[in-house]
Formats: sequence, structure tokens, C-alpha cells
Amino acid sequence: MRICEAEFGANVGKYHKVLYLCHRNADPDAVGSAFALSQAFGGTLGAVDDLSRTGEALAKAIGADVKINPRAEDHDLVVIVDTSVRTQLGGFKLARYALIDHHQDIGLLNEAEFYIQRTSKSTAEIAWEILKESGAQTSREMAMGLLVGIISDTGRFRRSTPMVFRAAAELLEAGGFEYEDALQTLSIPADASRKIAILKAVTRAKIDRHGDWLIATTVINSFEGSSAMALADLGADVAFAAGRHGDLCRISARAGREATRIGLNLAEILCEVGKNNGGDGGGHMAAAALEAVGEPRALLEECRKRATKILP
Repeated sequence: MRICEAEFGANVGKYHKVLYLCHRNADPDAVGSAFALSQAFGGTLGAVDDLSRTGEALAKAIGADVKINPRAEDHDLVVIVDTSVRTQLGGFKLARYALIDHHQDIGLLNEAEFYIQRTSKSTAEIAWEILKESGAQTSREMAMGLLVGIISDTGRFRRSTPMVFRAAAELLEAGGFEYEDALQTLSIPADASRKIAILKAVTRAKIDRHGDWLIATTVINSFEGSSAMALADLGADVAFAAGRHGDLCRISARAGREATRIGLNLAEILCEVGKNNGGDGGGHMAAAALEAVGEPRALLEECRKRATKILP
């Protein structure tokens, strides 16, 4: 059942033991949004498997107690936050759940008790609208978590809309802190393992030219998202980075503004490739991921071919 932001409080209030659950390797958008909602409406804050480095830094900064791999059966309702497909939940066993998300995928909608899913640059924007519509008191920590989530998911406002800037200004006023305070939370030096992985990804990259478009593919053992982002920053119009994790392959993808402007949708491509190979995928037009069964290079080639069919 689709609901609007103003209806969230009444719907979640029907349950006594609520878990606000972040996806695997939870980023600041997931952590900040889930924390704010749990503080406003009551409930436990949890995440599948782990937090990202920036997610962990944010949790520490705002005093968020995140339970890793909580049990669904201990709660009446699980509110899944910033998560579009089941693969992002790893081995977590879903029972009764709701969804708050800003991705384009429909993978978790049909079985949700209720959901709010709309296109926005971050889930934090949706969470902020829920708080405002509900008249919830917003602490400094709640506002900080939401603003850091927005900053993180918009690439420090490089991918923004008037609504994003409006929400950021409101959060600064509500929290009573400076923008620099929020930025400081994200100022984490890259560790050596991440830098080494990205450098390896770049040196191993295969570059294919399709007309005037450059498509980069690479195989790496970790940090697929960071590797794809690095290839895009270096000039690739579309970048796919794959890594093997046990029996599964994970692929992260990034695309430049021009590629998405002419119709390239990475969420659709990775969703199709994932489902065709015993997995799932999704995300946004310019940033998406999948988890599926298969050899990394074979799946990368399938992704590349689908991209070339769209690019003129």
C-alpha cells in the first residue's frame, strides 16, 4: 500500500516493536534516515552485516546505536530504509515489513505492508518530509544525520535540485549547526586498502569506444563502487566494476551526465542482467549495482553490450 509522508506516523504507530533496517554496508543516507525515523517514532536501529566507513563515522558522530544483523522475528514490523532490492539485505529473513526509499526499483514494493517510494536525490529528503508532516521534534543529531545523508548521496550537492537545497537549509536551521560541522563527519582519510584496490581497478580496466562514448570495465576483489566512481571521474562515460564474493558476483556501475541525458538507465540495465543471472540489481540512472551468479567478465560483457545498444 502506497502512503504519503503525512500518513507514516499513523501506519507505523500500529506496531509495538519496530526495527528500522539499513542495507548491507550502510551509507550515511541509510544510517541518517533510519536514525531520524527511529528517534521520532520509536524503535530499534539496525543494519545488515556492516556499515560503510562513512556510515560508521556518522553513527559515531550522532550517537546512533546500530544493531548489526538483528532478528526480524524479534519485531512486529521491519521498516526497510534506503533499500531497493532484496540482495541488499543479504541473508536477512523478511517477514512483515514497510519501505522508505528513493530508488526506482519495484522489487520490494508488492509485499510491503505500506511504503513511501518516490524519486529524490536521497532517502533523507523523504525522511525529513515525514518528520515535518508528522510535527516531530527534531534534535540536533537527527538533523545532522539527515543532512550528512543528503550531502553524501548528492556528491556534496553536485547532483542537486532546488528541493535538495531547500531541505538542507531547513535542516541547518532545525539542527542549529554549521554546514562545515556536517562536512567534518565525512572527512575520513581513505585507507590504504581502498586506495590500492582503486589503483588496481584502474590499471586493469578495459576501455571500449562506441562512437564518441567510452565504456570502462574492470574486475577487482573489493570496493567495486569506489572503483566504478574513480573510472567515471577519470573520463569514462560509463563504468562497470565487478568483483567475486563467494559464489556471487557483484557489479557496481556509474554513468556521466551526458550518458543519462540521452536515456542510459543503469538501474534498468543492472536489474535486467541481475535477474537474467539468478540475482537482482537496481539503483539510479547514473549509479546502480547488481548481485548475481556468474563469471565477472561474462557479466561485465553483458552489461557493456546493453549499454552500447542505448548509446547512439
